[in-house]
Amino acid sequence: MLFELVAPYTTLCLAGMCKNAGKTTALNALIRGARARGVSLALTSIGRDGEREDLVTGTNKPPIYLTGGTLFATARGLLPKCDATGEILDMTGIHTPLGEVAILRALSDGFVELAGPSMRDQIVSLTEQLKGFGAQKVLIDGALFRRSLCDPEAAEGVILSTGASYGPDMERTAADTAFVAQLLTLPESGPWPQLAGRRFARGEALFDELTEALAGPGDILYATGAFTDAMALTLLRRKALPKQVAVEDGTRLLLSRENYEKLRARGVSFRVRRQNALVAVTVNPFSAYGAPYDAAAFQELVARKVDVPVVNIWEETQWN
Repeated sequence: MLFELVAPYTTLCLAGMCKNAGKTTALNALIRGARARGVSLALTSIGRDGEREDLVTGTNKPPIYLTGGTLFATARGLLPKCDATGEILDMTGIHTPLGEVAILRALSDGFVELAGPSMRDQIVSLTEQLKGFGAQKVLIDGALFRRSLCDPEAAEGVILSTGASYGPDMERTAADTAFVAQLLTLPESGPWPQLAGRRFARGEALFDELTEALAGPGDILYATGAFTDAMALTLLRRKALPKQVAVEDGTRLLLSRENYEKLRARGVSFRVRRQNALVAVTVNPFSAYGAPYDAAAFQELVARKVDVPVVNIWEETQWN
């Protein structure tokens, strides 16, 4: 079910609203889908994934199980924890606290632990290397609060996972998930000015500081890098606001829903240079910390708030 949705994309990032949102379960579903269809698959991770117990929360996690022939990139220090036999194809020169990232081909079925690059340029480079070894599809297992590494340059498509571990209030979980989905699917702006290493532009004028840009000419504020809550508060303190804020892509908007809505209420719209392709939202009604949600009600609630398919992998149901 989920694999059919990702068929058009060669690189995919899996992002989670929280820990235990069901991201690894979605990853395993895609691995099974690739095997059933004979698709050559490669995996890596932005953080650390595949361990059976979360190192922060102490909760149980589903392990990552791959099949012989699958490519994977992981830190050398985790190789003893992988029970799948692997052949090292290359060392990438990308270093992590767990050692240099190696590219391997699994020679047997088995469990693996993944730890990969933490920078966007490294992800892009590693993805190209994996494709060079024959990967038809590359899956990037994202880390908590690291949506910025799922930008369109690093991944063609994004799968967003959400679930009851986000909090006991199902309505709030659905609303916050819809907000993130909205950021990932903002419409594209018109042509951008040539910023040439500068941080901001207002119209065609270039600026290094946000306060300078806000005093400059033009109705559109262009911002490279992240646009944060601190920047939103700077705007909200001013009487005259730009009509539009444009960022590179939706992963750069690191805003709370409250501040985003305050700016929208004051007439500020948001646009992106490159739109993310949000492929699907997966829902996990189970919580690692408390009572579960009603599965059908949660899936239906999220589906009413987003414009992409919503999939419950555990029950193999989909709402469009």
